[in-house]
Amino acid sequence: MPEPFKSELKTGAERYLAKVMVSALTDGWRKPEDFLRHFKPGDIVQRLEKAPDLRAAILIKAAGVHERIVRKKSTASASEDLRIALDEGLTTPADIVQLFPADDRVRYLERTKLWSFITEEHFWAADAGVPAAAAVGRMTFLLETALSESLLSLQDVMDGITFETISARLPLKELQRVVKFALEAGRKKSPLTEDSLLEVVPLKDLLGHIPLDHVYKRVILAKLAQPAGFVGSGVGEEAWPEDEPADVGEEAVQAASAQKEPEKASDVKRGAPPKPAKTEAKEAEETVTDDELEEVPIPSGNAGSTRPPAEEEARRKVADRLAGINRLPPRHNDLSTPILLSIESMYAELLTAPTDEAREMCIRDSFPNEAHLSTALLALIELLDPSIDVNDPVIRDADAESLIKVVLFEERRRYEQANPSGRGPAAPPPGSKRSAPPPLPGGRNGDEKRIR
Repeated sequence: MPEPFKSELKTGAERYLAKVMVSALTDGWRKPEDFLRHFKPGDIVQRLEKAPDLRAAILIKAAGVHERIVRKKSTASASEDLRIALDEGLTTPADIVQLFPADDRVRYLERTKLWSFITEEHFWAADAGVPAAAAVGRMTFLLETALSESLLSLQDVMDGITFETISARLPLKELQRVVKFALEAGRKKSPLTEDSLLEVVPLKDLLGHIPLDHVYKRVILAKLAQPAGFVGSGVGEEAWPEDEPADVGEEAVQAASAQKEPEKASDVKRGAPPKPAKTEAKEAEETVTDDELEEVPIPSGNAGSTRPPAEEEARRKVADRLAGINRLPPRHNDLSTPILLSIESMYAELLTAPTDEAREMCIRDSFPNEAHLSTALLALIELLDPSIDVNDPVIRDADAESLIKVVLFEERRRYEQANPSGRGPAAPPPGSKRSAPPPLPGGRNGDEKRIR
């Protein structure tokens, strides 16, 4: 059995990220391919400009760059070498991860992106598809590691979960054990503390009775990730489409205005990169406010028939924001809360992504798994073009790549309808039904492809 990973980093937050990242990759939560999706070859090479020895070692061993010229390579050239090596199979994501030590990943890469990589699967969500025992095990590891690095105390954990929730969720036999222990301890004039509670009900057993999304929101996110700076807002990008950065359509302007702070007219220049701006959708997914930290309701005979008040309020806010940019699916009440949040997160960047490749990556990165992705895209297709029959097996059973192309096609069609000067296919007549995905505009050459 391999020895546990030991981080040599200076701060508890840094060591925590390194340990969790190693466990995520070792235990299969995350794969090296996921890491390379979050950190492209160009990102890695650029970030390692401050670590020339490490950058050289990765380029020599992974991309086959000669050691006599590796240090003379520009960032652009070195990035291209590493990308080509991956494309041609000369190296693999697993090779690069192995060559890039965990401590160095934390030293040189962005904390927020590392956290996003680690938590992308949303394993704590009930509909994430992660087996319950595995999800509880992961949450236990996250908490125990934070406790070992003094990022959390047992009081933090219990205050986040709350004694009310524990007493409401623990089975009767467990409660009886706790009461018996407390009475016996009282005779010895010893109080029932967090430590003694976990002697009776170990942390892993306790988490098995508490909704993990409650634990993630109230403990991991509110008391660990936010204070440690693991979560943050996105940054605005160039406008859609790539060849007209300053001439966006009315709907794109409305979407962008919902995400960015207003700028003075004198500050806006054609082709100039936009100012950094906070993204509401990212904050809705990655941060938590005091108003949202409400109790998990006590189970009743019809438990599960209604959502907790905090979740309903979060859904209402998301629905209002999506309606504000005309992107609220017609049957949004049938969608789970994580899917709605992911749709909002997607639109925070999609309409301002500069290229088709970036748009496709934005869509994929917004969802933790293929099931969420397909469900969301079908809901959006029904909104973007009601003439498409999403119940037709050809559409309903299409793969994720085809559904992404349909959404991108419909978004571009909307943009071009709002900008008559641009090229684009005409909308189908009202009432007609399509049973196959529509043609997708090609690149700048104007070639059209059909999704098969």
